[in-house]
Amino acid sequence: KWWFLVLVLSIIGLCTKAAFWQLERAENKERLIEQLKVGEGVLTRSSDLMAIKLGDRTHRVQLKVRRREESPLIYLDNRIQERKAGYEVFTEVSTIPGDVKLFVNLGWLPGLDSREQLPSIEIPSKFDLTGRWMVMTESYLMSDAFPEQIAGDMRVQSLRDILSEDVLPGVVLATGIFPRDSLGPAPRMGPEMHYGYAVQWLLMALVLTGLSAYIVRKGLADE
Repeated sequence: KWWFLVLVLSIIGLCTKAAFWQLERAENKERLIEQLKVGEGVLTRSSDLMAIKLGDRTHRVQLKVRRREESPLIYLDNRIQERKAGYEVFTEVSTIPGDVKLFVNLGWLPGLDSREQLPSIEIPSKFDLTGRWMVMTESYLMSDAFPEQIAGDMRVQSLRDILSEDVLPGVVLATGIFPRDSLGPAPRMGPEMHYGYAVQWLLMALVLTGLSAYIVRKGLADE
């Protein structure tokens, strides 16, 4: 029957498309893992930072910085740690000396029961920044920001179009500033899982193709 062929070919096409989508996800994860590999040495001076503008690898940093008071705290929504929803908190800082402007992921805070308020924590005006500089990955830029102003700070759904133009591209994933550090853009599921899913979808498409060919041949023989 023609309607059977239309239905089964559509399902085979969807299975094949899902398999290639999983392969693409795996390649993206491998690319991200490569980007997150830490380079040699530690960047400790403002002049060192300028050399990473065109880089695509992660670098350790250890710098003295001051918080830019004119920059609000930015709360990135829906960041999960240990099955609890919360925020990754960002702000802009300037190096001391050198005044190179950086975007910093200060750490993770659990969300409050009320959406009308944001969790608060004391941040010193000057502090030692230790962590990893990395490129701004797709996991932070997947949707529009939809910013909400709350008590002088900002809640966002992504970091797209949030950074000031004079800030060094990328973000520093800080350690030791908050009680709990952010997990950052590290993938929660490795590329191996996506390859496994791709194989499953392709096998399903092959099985459906074989069954469909058998049914069609049997139907023609019966006629």
